[in-house]
Amino acid sequence: MGMSITLKEALELPNIQQIKLIGGHGGLHRIIKWVTIVEIIEDATRLQEGEFLITTGYGLDTIANRRDFIEQLVQQNLSAVAIHTGFYMERIPLEFIEAANEHNLPLIEIPRHMNFSEVTKALLGHIVNRQLQLMQDTQQIHHELTMLTLNNKGLAPLVDTLAARLQAEVEIYDVQGRRLEGSGKNAEASLSLEKLISLQQTIDMAAPLSLSEEQLVHPIATAQEQYGFLHIQKQTALTEMDRLIVEQAGIVCAIEFLKQKAVDEALIRMREDVLDELLENSEQDEAYLQKLAHKLNYRLEGIMTVMQIASVSEDSIRPLIQSWTRRQAKPVLLREKQRTITLVIPVQQDKDVIRVAQSLQQEAQLRLTSGPLYIGMSTPFCGLGQIAASAQEAREALQIGITTGEVLMTYDKIGAFAPLLQMKKAGVELSTLFRPLLDPLLTYDQKHNSSLVDTLECYLQHNSNIKNTAAALFIHRHTLKYRLEQIEEKTNKDLQNAHTLTQFHLALMAYRLDHAAFKVL
Repeated sequence: MGMSITLKEALELPNIQQIKLIGGHGGLHRIIKWVTIVEIIEDATRLQEGEFLITTGYGLDTIANRRDFIEQLVQQNLSAVAIHTGFYMERIPLEFIEAANEHNLPLIEIPRHMNFSEVTKALLGHIVNRQLQLMQDTQQIHHELTMLTLNNKGLAPLVDTLAARLQAEVEIYDVQGRRLEGSGKNAEASLSLEKLISLQQTIDMAAPLSLSEEQLVHPIATAQEQYGFLHIQKQTALTEMDRLIVEQAGIVCAIEFLKQKAVDEALIRMREDVLDELLENSEQDEAYLQKLAHKLNYRLEGIMTVMQIASVSEDSIRPLIQSWTRRQAKPVLLREKQRTITLVIPVQQDKDVIRVAQSLQQEAQLRLTSGPLYIGMSTPFCGLGQIAASAQEAREALQIGITTGEVLMTYDKIGAFAPLLQMKKAGVELSTLFRPLLDPLLTYDQKHNSSLVDTLECYLQHNSNIKNTAAALFIHRHTLKYRLEQIEEKTNKDLQNAHTLTQFHLALMAYRLDHAAFKVL
């Protein structure tokens, strides 16, 4: 039951059966939301969608005044137009009937002997009674759903109750697109992750979205934050009452999410405190560290790895990381500090480290639009006493990944950057390693907007191969040779000398490390 009435239902009411539908029969399905009496229609734009307009036709006595009358009313999407004949219009003009038929706008004749009040009382009385019934039904479902959430039973009873009320399949997704609960027997999500991401990116999810007459996506949100979605799928078209029930369910689900959020935040703080202790108390014995982990039901045993994660974007990556960690088969400790997130992850074997990092990277590619996610990984280890040292390895790997543009970097792959990092930690300014060699090139590039430093780096990366370097730079070999001659001239170095090439390699590595887009050391 909805709070309105269709025109077809209205014409069947016993008190108004004397009125006659004379045109626009194709609009019988239109909804009557209210009844409006206007004797002189001076501005049709003031009329509202769904209004049942009653008029005497005053001022429509000439062809000029009647021209476009029905078309103007069609634009307002009225439910129907009823003309009371016998006052200013003896009969409804044929052009009105033809226009009403063309636009499927119901056109009704109210006979002279019938009063306005008979029509308005019948229609408004029916609408008001339905509104009252609707309020009672809405209060009942709100009370029923609220009691479920007060009983701390979680989302499952809410889903089951809503599914029974609507006679529909009901699913709840979190804001990352993860299916949390569903009423159907099939445990698989009916909306793909890609579909939900597309919905988030293309529509305003502060409002419900009808995917079809039988399918609805409704946000679970407060004024400040969105928590997820309700997905409703019926065999028949959703009614107005169905949509109001879903709206009530969305509010109650938001309360449930708020409760869970408070619990999660308290648990996260406790976990971060434990990880802080593990990272900063490497001298403690293994039994003490395991006791800390067990406080939160974390059994960090066997092979583990530490990941350090960051993005050059200013946007927070924490929601993405938290969503991913919740879906892992084993417990993950997480800490965020200075825009960098540290994870301690159990793995089955050494080779699983890359697989786990690739899984996180794939999700980041789907969700992050503001820049890549960089992940640095420690050497796999056993024993909680190794966490602090492994975290430093992961941090160094992360820094080298950001420096070189590699989104996944393991500590064993940082190579010759290792001594540079040691020098940096010892307080040596990296500029002392690259300025003597690169300053002439850097100065020239800045003054002439050229790219001698990039050319030199590409040349070294391609093992001094002219052909491959030119192809990588998209320039002719003669152009490359000219640039290399300039480099030799400005640095007074011979690029055919192996020792010189080694010096340049080291200087460029120090320069890139010193000018990385984001510093985590």
